[in-house]
Amino acid sequence: SKNILVVGTGTIGEPLIGLLAEHKPALGIDNVYFFKRTPLTRKGKVEALQSKGAELVTKTETIADFKTL
Repeated sequence: SKNILVVGTGTIGEPLIGLLAEHKPALGIDNVYFFKRTPLTRKGKVEALQSKGAELVTKTETIADFKTL
């Protein structure tokens, strides 16, 4: 299987994740993952990327923070 991990959701990361997730079948990609270190207040950004088919990856210590956000 072909999996892609994009580290960070900044200026370049966010649109790249969205494009990869939206075009997975055409690109032959099975899964798109994105790593976000801190939840901050970016709930909308995370939800938008997940709705496009990307999956959030984070550190074990911050999973609970993302869930409460």
